[in-house]
Amino acid sequence: PYLVNSSMAGHEGKTSVYANYSNQWNKIDGSPVLMSLSAATPLNDKASVGLNIINDRSGLLTKTQAMGSFSYRVPFGDDHNLRLGVSLSWAQDRVGLNSASGSSAVDPTANNANRDKNYLDGNFGMTYQLKGFEAQFSYLNLNQNRSDEVSTVDYATFYSSLGYLIPMDGWTVKPLFALRGIKGYDNQWDAAAEWKVAELSFYTMYHSNQSFTGGLGYDYKKSLVVSAFYNTEPANTRGFSGGVFDVVVGYRF
Repeated sequence: PYLVNSSMAGHEGKTSVYANYSNQWNKIDGSPVLMSLSAATPLNDKASVGLNIINDRSGLLTKTQAMGSFSYRVPFGDDHNLRLGVSLSWAQDRVGLNSASGSSAVDPTANNANRDKNYLDGNFGMTYQLKGFEAQFSYLNLNQNRSDEVSTVDYATFYSSLGYLIPMDGWTVKPLFALRGIKGYDNQWDAAAEWKVAELSFYTMYHSNQSFTGGLGYDYKKSLVVSAFYNTEPANTRGFSGGVFDVVVGYRF
């Protein structure tokens, strides 16, 4: 909902809670598994707050993060807004020595990996909305000094997107183009579209790593939301990594 852009916290105009489960590259032993729980609520017609808790496990590495967000909407007119948001997070990186081999368990680097691996971080985001047009930008993981001997180094650095909601006869489509930064890699881009018919949503997305994402969502009475997505393998790992499967369940009060 607002995990990559703090300015979108509370954008639905009501209290919402979402749970997410992501299983990546299941053909590889120790493949990443991410679980998150997020909630957001408006304080008034302009200000909102959000809270997100993440557990991200990849092999022996486990990251736990708690993040609080604040967003503020600056209205310029009907369906014309600028949203600004900031997030502050605490995170902890740990190495699962109990799952390590005998030689790794006595390795000095492995033994020291769990010492002082707590750090603070932050995000800044902004969103411009004019009727069906929406432009987003967020600067992620502001703490650039968090890298150490054992760390989750390939983290996101920024996110930007342009989208436009097009109403049709009984359905809508929202084309979107996104550009993302990842530390240590070239920038990645995505071309996507969200199609909505009544309570059903269909998602299609092509990524610059030559993979494809498809998804299906169901919105029951604008309250209960259930979505599932599958991302195919990138071109350079096709055949041995497996894809990415995501499930999102949410409720708006």
